[in-house]
Amino acid sequence: MHALRRLPLILLAASLCAAPRVSAQTIGTSARLTGMGNSSAGLVRGLDALNVNPAQLVPNDGVVVSFSVLPFGAQAGADFMDYATYNQFFTGTANAKGKREPTYLNTEDKRAILRTFKSDVGHFTHDIRYGLASAMISTRYMTIGVGITERTGSNVAFPQSFAEFMFFGNEPGKTFDFSETEVSSSWTRDYSLTVAQEFRLYRRIPLLVGATLKLVHGYGYFGLERFNSSFTTDPETFEVSGTADMIARYAGTKDWIGENNRFHYSLFPTPVGSGFGVDFGAHLQINRMFSAGFSLVDLGSITWEKGAREITANEDFAIDDITGNQVDEIQSRLDGREYDIPSFSTPLPAALIISGVLSVPDFPRRHKAWHFTAAYRQGFNDVAGNSTSPRVGIGTELELLYNVAFRFGVNFGGIRPVILGVGVGFIADNYKLDIGTMDITPHLSESFSAVAVGVSMHWDI
Repeated sequence: MHALRRLPLILLAASLCAAPRVSAQTIGTSARLTGMGNSSAGLVRGLDALNVNPAQLVPNDGVVVSFSVLPFGAQAGADFMDYATYNQFFTGTANAKGKREPTYLNTEDKRAILRTFKSDVGHFTHDIRYGLASAMISTRYMTIGVGITERTGSNVAFPQSFAEFMFFGNEPGKTFDFSETEVSSSWTRDYSLTVAQEFRLYRRIPLLVGATLKLVHGYGYFGLERFNSSFTTDPETFEVSGTADMIARYAGTKDWIGENNRFHYSLFPTPVGSGFGVDFGAHLQINRMFSAGFSLVDLGSITWEKGAREITANEDFAIDDITGNQVDEIQSRLDGREYDIPSFSTPLPAALIISGVLSVPDFPRRHKAWHFTAAYRQGFNDVAGNSTSPRVGIGTELELLYNVAFRFGVNFGGIRPVILGVGVGFIADNYKLDIGTMDITPHLSESFSAVAVGVSMHWDI
């Protein structure tokens, strides 16, 4: 097991390859959210409100039964290495016959890549959610919804020192410090039951309250708990001295490995972890024009108890004889020890969401409204797909054409300072289809490092 030695290459490959391919910053699986810059948390109702605000499961249009069809929302982004740089240096060079050959980096190419880092640490994150199935039924006494939501997410903090070391080696006199390295990646599935009800304040102001209980199954996790490792090469003696200090934990189902070690997807793989989570929410319709919502989502944890493993390294080292057995001895200590552990626990991606909606009634036509939305999201931890960096979204929705709504929004915070969103919604009797995207830069140029997409549809009865 050469985990420590291979970690720089693994992290760099994951960051360079994943950022351009996946998709921008979603709060749930509703494409209505994505197209409005994650600002419409207070506007979504019915099944679109699952994983956003359980109180808003209560429909506002008399719907009794609703079924959702594979809602999908995804985001991915990095604050370094945009797609243009990736495409220039890491996809090969066309030869005279039009075939692509490997690109060999010279010193200036390597420095150009390093200049994409805006600070000493680069960050990459992704969060993909899709609903396998969801349904709800609403009565005058209560609204009940059930859902199955799959999620994969990752957070990576990648020190620039890693890239420098890989490109130029251990330069004499230079200290390489990797202590800011962070990795968190997980694959989970939620089985949720939501209960919501409408009450009346002062007999006229609608107040919605709701709660969700989730059974969480975990299928894979890798987390780098600590990586306080560094080393220096003496410019005169060329002695390498440093510290290897690492703790990593992981667990994963083996159901996705088929014959001959080929990837095999199973609809219901064997979980290696389990836990519970809860969502709480409330929504107040102040008057015809103003409404506001509040929710706490994904409060809870998951315990990984099957096949749990830990990798540790804790060693001060010095290398002054590169030809002796000392190198092999120190290398074995740098690789760390891997062993079974009974279990370990990780928190769910808990967050607070506060939202508001201003609606201009009877515009552009009677019984329609022009909506202006705002939402604030504060994550409570930095586990996979989550962030303690707050995000603020503002947006608007207007049904310019009959049964066709146009949406625009902007999101501030997260891994990118500003991301624009656009979307469209089609409403045909009892069928609704929403499509949204954030960060329209990929459609205009190759200078992008974050993208998003969302698609959701449901039938109402």
